[in-house]
Amino acid sequence: MKLYANIGVGHENDIEILKQRIVTAAQCNADAVIIGKSTPVKTIPENKKYIPITSKWGTMAYLEVAKRCEVSPKNAKELSKFCVEIGIPLIWSVTDSQAGAWIREHCDAHTIKIHYDAVDPIELIRYCKDNFDHVIYSHKYIHDLLGYYKQGKRDNFTVYYASEQFPPTIDQLQLGILDNLIKTFPDVSFAYEGREAGIFPGVAVAYKGIEFLEKYLGDEDSDNASILTPEQFFDFWNSMNIMYEAAQIHIKPKSKPDK
Repeated sequence: MKLYANIGVGHENDIEILKQRIVTAAQCNADAVIIGKSTPVKTIPENKKYIPITSKWGTMAYLEVAKRCEVSPKNAKELSKFCVEIGIPLIWSVTDSQAGAWIREHCDAHTIKIHYDAVDPIELIRYCKDNFDHVIYSHKYIHDLLGYYKQGKRDNFTVYYASEQFPPTIDQLQLGILDNLIKTFPDVSFAYEGREAGIFPGVAVAYKGIEFLEKYLGDEDSDNASILTPEQFFDFWNSMNIMYEAAQIHIKPKSKPDK
């Protein structure tokens, strides 16, 4: 089971912040980092696009701030190169097919993730299936995507479960849905995007037979409890390893009876 670090919240296209988070993820033993890419004009509701908000660039329309916060082509190429140098895979999480095409143009990406709040998901499923080697889909679209993959192999995609809330309360996690998915679709690889605060109960999900577990990694001053500090993320990784070690069953061979 692998542990992925989503480092894409609140970076504001600051290359140094993103690089530092990549280094931190690698130091915390993450197996890959995930960064989001969207097309703001498609993802922001019409009634919010032109609401003025305060940003590091001054007060301007929400849409304009969102555009400036998106990773630029220059930074995307630099991040891709940096991840190769560090030795940690970079996975892009996209919200729409235009963002997917942007990744195809500016990044050497073979695996891509479809964001939980994707726009026009059916179109995005088709685009990603045709343009990437491996796609990570939300469980919300499992019946749709299985229709597209029914004639092909089932090893070139993964389905992840995530709660709708960010962060969720314990009762909103509904982890039984993941259990039902694993039971209902035994030939599909599943994963988990942990949006809950802290390291529990996410650590326990690692023992459900999933392919990877994704947690959010940010800075010390994040105001969202879903985003772990570097110390918390390392604690998450370390706790998983302790539990794995504790779960090992060592059966001592029976000694031969004395003659």
